Amino acid sequence: MNMIEIRVDEEACNGCGLCVKDCPMGVFEMKGSVSSPIHPENCMGCLSCHEICPAQALEHRGVVACRRMYVSMKVCRMLNRVI
Repeated sequence: MNMIEIRVDEEACNGCGLCVKDCPMGVFEMKGSVSSPIHPENCMGCLSCHEICPAQALEHRGVVACRRMYVSMKVCRMLNRVI
């Protein structure tokens, strides 16, 4: 499986941190006043971060349409126990 490539436009990012709070897989972390994908290998392609970003500062490459679905943290924890 190919990893999804995530790019943050540092010029556009306003540092709100919504992507950090919204990502069900903990992909993002704030580094200074800019969001940074510290665990891109965990991205499942739900694009919830992209949809919540008011600055539209996120770009995802390699997202497969059939994988695009939002999964809650509760579901993720359950899956991690099973996998």
